[in-house]
Amino acid sequence: MKQAIALFAAALIGGCLSSGAREADRYFILEAAPGARAVSTVVVAPTSVSSFYDTQDIVYSRAPGTRAYYQFNRWTERPQRAIHAQLASRFQAGAKSGRVLSTHLEEIYHDAAQPPGTARITLTAQLVDPASRAVLARRTFSRSAPAASYDAPGAVQGFRQALGALLDEVAAWVDAEAKAK
Repeated sequence: MKQAIALFAAALIGGCLSSGAREADRYFILEAAPGARAVSTVVVAPTSVSSFYDTQDIVYSRAPGTRAYYQFNRWTERPQRAIHAQLASRFQAGAKSGRVLSTHLEEIYHDAAQPPGTARITLTAQLVDPASRAVLARRTFSRSAPAASYDAPGAVQGFRQALGALLDEVAAWVDAEAKAK
């Protein structure tokens, strides 16, 4: 019996001390494909985000209605911060416009149900009158692009394409709303 306990303890200690190789963490920058600047002048409010996506972890899904985080693959900053910075760079900054562009990141994930998968992004945008806080216009934008490969690095390439198209669409919408008002 003592031998069995000693053998079990040795195996337990050996398992704790093993130096099994671990994959290195990889960090990716969420940046959009180049796009045109908007004509409109707006104040771009910080982008809010659904709680599950409020992380630097890259999200994937292998089945409808499920989400998980890639284990060793992360964004260099939270996606909503990267999206806010890129939105702000597409618009002429200025409080003169009397409008605020408010955005909410609904989802950003690698749909990996079928190889190589698809990068999906959904963003809701609102144009708000800061004086009355009235919503002048509201729209939800969804874009997707094929992942280059069936892994996080391939998904990141798809995210860049999808985000570029989404930001172009938001900029065109804001410009159209400015002309309509």
